[in-house]
Amino acid sequence: MKRVIATAATTGLLLLTPLGSAAASAEAPSGGVLGPNGYKSLRLGQSEQAAEQTGLLVDKKGGGGCAVYRLRPAEGKPNPGGGVFIESRKGVAMITGTDRIHTPEGVTMGTALDRVKAVYPRLKKIDDWIYETPAPGGKHGERYRVAFDERNTVSDFALEAADRGRCDG
Repeated sequence: MKRVIATAATTGLLLLTPLGSAAASAEAPSGGVLGPNGYKSLRLGQSEQAAEQTGLLVDKKGGGGCAVYRLRPAEGKPNPGGGVFIESRKGVAMITGTDRIHTPEGVTMGTALDRVKAVYPRLKKIDDWIYETPAPGGKHGERYRVAFDERNTVSDFALEAADRGRCDG
């Protein structure tokens, strides 16, 4: 079973959820770059209003201080539970990747664990399938959170702010 990262907007807990059967490519996709501070014109810490004005967000859900959007379909297919999490006081708190997005170091869906460890030497395991590492070039504690499947390939990844406020539970 493949695994994904999901942050429940109301609890902020990491959930392990089954993924669809589509295999991910181990090569960097042709889409945009996620990190170290955001994705395209979407930035960690950006207000909800400014994030909406980027034109990258659709399908708002949630409440209680943490709204969850999806990236527009042209940005690629996210995993279930993925999206852009915006905390009412702190702004954009987390942006999850899609099958068309990669980190500046080339990590994307399908990247092998050994390669992820090579490009992120500070990668540490925080749960059975989930790892995190400081985002290289981040200036405020930004980090990548990466989930792996049973083949030890990336099944989900996200860029997170150091403090996700109410989006962290």
